[in-house]
Amino acid sequence: MDFSMTLPDNRTLSYAIYGDPVGQPVFYFHGGQESRLSAAFLHETALNLRIRLIAPDRPGVGQSDFQPERRFIDWSQDIAWLAQELDVQQFSVMGLSGGAPHVLAVLQAMPDRVHRASIVSGAIPYDVKGSTKGMWFPVKMIHYFARRKNDKTLRKIMQGERDQLFNAPDKKIRQFQKYLPKPDRELMLEQPEVATEFIRGSQEAFSKGIDGVVQEWRLYVQPWDIDLAQIHVPVSLWYGGKDKMAPPQRGLYLEKNLPRATLHELNDEGHFSLIHRYQYDILSDLLQPDTVSATETAREL
Repeated sequence: MDFSMTLPDNRTLSYAIYGDPVGQPVFYFHGGQESRLSAAFLHETALNLRIRLIAPDRPGVGQSDFQPERRFIDWSQDIAWLAQELDVQQFSVMGLSGGAPHVLAVLQAMPDRVHRASIVSGAIPYDVKGSTKGMWFPVKMIHYFARRKNDKTLRKIMQGERDQLFNAPDKKIRQFQKYLPKPDRELMLEQPEVATEFIRGSQEAFSKGIDGVVQEWRLYVQPWDIDLAQIHVPVSLWYGGKDKMAPPQRGLYLEKNLPRATLHELNDEGHFSLIHRYQYDILSDLLQPDTVSATETAREL
């Protein structure tokens, strides 16, 4: 279900809730060029695990208002306000791909309120040596243009992305089938709804235009306002060995630099296949220990 709230600075923050509406709260931070709708595929698993999955749109994305000059750390304040609105005191967080720095920002700002965290196929700071090694060329290209100050090329690329998503979504799906690694292609052949759900979530990302998406791409390639060494919340890292959008060396970097990180590297998975095929493991890892025991007992029965 879709909801919205007005933040103290008068911006609208839009969010969706999936799974069990009275379950254990987990905030889901969508990937880049995605939206709150991109978490819909997790609904049944979250319901079975008794998780209340809260998926907000970031500023300028979906139905959330744009926030000028925002930083990653600003996201933690939006989540604090949303948690207050929902009367949520303790919670877990997870982020896919571009959601990773937003997870880290919340962990840095609110360590006492977060039980556990998961980063799935997540981004790392752009200035880390080898951060784009093995990455799909079109994504490398976007990173390159995002770094160029006052360059209009990134806006032209994002406008083209938006036009294709709305006017030729089938072409976008054909591109996936041609260029994505084998695990992702196989997943989309076995479950065509994966591609259509991704398109729907991406269309919603651009529903207010391209400004929010462009701003976020530029944030990814600027110095991050996050100190990994100061984050002591347990973090599970999930990376696919065949991923061409978030190559597995990114997981190794986070494992090395986060004090309490556990890396799960799935050698035969890609960017899309990992989170779809391992969604139960990823979500159950975020539960409180007593909730996990109850869930496993119910699953066995």
